Amino acid sequence: MFDVSQNAALDRRGFLKIGAALGGGLALTVALPPILRPTLAEAAPAAAPGFAPNAFIRIDRTGLVTLVMPMVEMGQGTYTAHAMLLAEELEVGLDQVKLEHSPPNDALYANPMLHIQSTGLSSSVRAFWEPLRRAGAAARMQLIAAAAKQWGVDPARLKAEHGAVSDGARSLPYGALVDAAALLPAPDLQKVVLKNPKDFKLIGTRAKRLDTPDKVVGKAEYGIDVKLPGLKVAAIAISPVRGGKPKTVDEAAALAIKGVRQVVRTDEAVAVVADHMGAAKKGLEAAAVQWDDGPNAKSAAPTSSGRWRRIRRSRASSPATMATSARRWRARRSGWTRSIRCPSSPMRRWSR
Repeated sequence: MFDVSQNAALDRRGFLKIGAALGGGLALTVALPPILRPTLAEAAPAAAPGFAPNAFIRIDRTGLVTLVMPMVEMGQGTYTAHAMLLAEELEVGLDQVKLEHSPPNDALYANPMLHIQSTGLSSSVRAFWEPLRRAGAAARMQLIAAAAKQWGVDPARLKAEHGAVSDGARSLPYGALVDAAALLPAPDLQKVVLKNPKDFKLIGTRAKRLDTPDKVVGKAEYGIDVKLPGLKVAAIAISPVRGGKPKTVDEAAALAIKGVRQVVRTDEAVAVVADHMGAAKKGLEAAAVQWDDGPNAKSAAPTSSGRWRRIRRSRASSPATMATSARRWRARRSGWTRSIRCPSSPMRRWSR
């Protein structure tokens, strides 16, 4: 369950900092609320050559933009959406953005809305809508300033486009500017101007998802793909009624299935632990769990869903009645449905 009660407000205008060049390149780090932010030296992983691991966004000397993703892709398109937010203001194409999973670290990668590093509540785009755009806009300003200094011209005469800064007659790619840009003063975040939505080139358009290629060729690694020495898996049955309990469980039948190691019974669930998922599922089926619906038996999901189906089929039902019944059914259903996404979510690991 998400705990959003912490009083740690994110100062959006204080979100972005421009870091020093570490190993060559422009590093943009996210400034989190003080309650979540220890010193970067304590919180960041060890630096790899040519990278700045305490950064959300990096641009190396080849012009490659790396976005370190704090949110998990679970099929909702977060990888592509976040890359689009950054690329829109940075003036690069999606083909110029590389994604890396962030390591688990609340201090550096907490969701600004949830105050923990967690993906949920449909918050990924809402939470990072402005921060990632500001990150891209500030980086663009920094790169333009570096080009202006090198050419001895007013930055206002220059524009960034397709990963390069140009004055109309000449241009410099971002990769040629990152070292110089990293040495300049950071832009005043009060003056970072975000694009008018009417000028968006990427946001709001149909884009090919960045996570799809690895998935269609089987390269993406999911939680369920992880194999560790001695790792066991479990199949779980949870009471279909809130407050319900297992009444009868045939543990002997479940344990008779080859590969089943243990049957775990709790107040509201039964889990069968096995060497692999096939055995776990067969064991759970053999357990033939029967439920005591308890005090909420009259609100049982089958009854509620059946009532909803009857209302939906009734020609006499008004749209208002159907809408009210649907809301009540969803409210009841939310109390007993569990959705565990980890097995079908891509693993969080650094790209190599």
